[in-house]
Amino acid sequence: MLAPVRLFAASLLLFASSVACASSPAVFADGMTVPVSLVNRTGETICFLYLSPINDDSWTGDVLGSATVPEGATRTIRVPPGNWDVRIENCQHEGGSILRGARIARGSALVLQ
Repeated sequence: MLAPVRLFAASLLLFASSVACASSPAVFADGMTVPVSLVNRTGETICFLYLSPINDDSWTGDVLGSATVPEGATRTIRVPPGNWDVRIENCQHEGGSILRGARIARGSALVLQ
């Protein structure tokens, strides 16, 4: 089971040559997303990532689609900018760790620990 997650949104430059891109399902309108670096330091593979407007119980579909983020790996995902609650789960749908109020902007990083 995933331990409680501490996510840090930090502005940083993304180097496309050093970051593997994961394909995300088309759950967001074209042109309405920004690249975000997702860093997995949880000790487990992350298979599912969901977004919700802050303090709302409705979650998006899985943002990762068929992609996974193995322990120690970094992936670039595309999500709408703004303030979101973020929920992650391992491949057995366990964990359900939630970060409340993550600020997502172009070039942000979400470090999952």
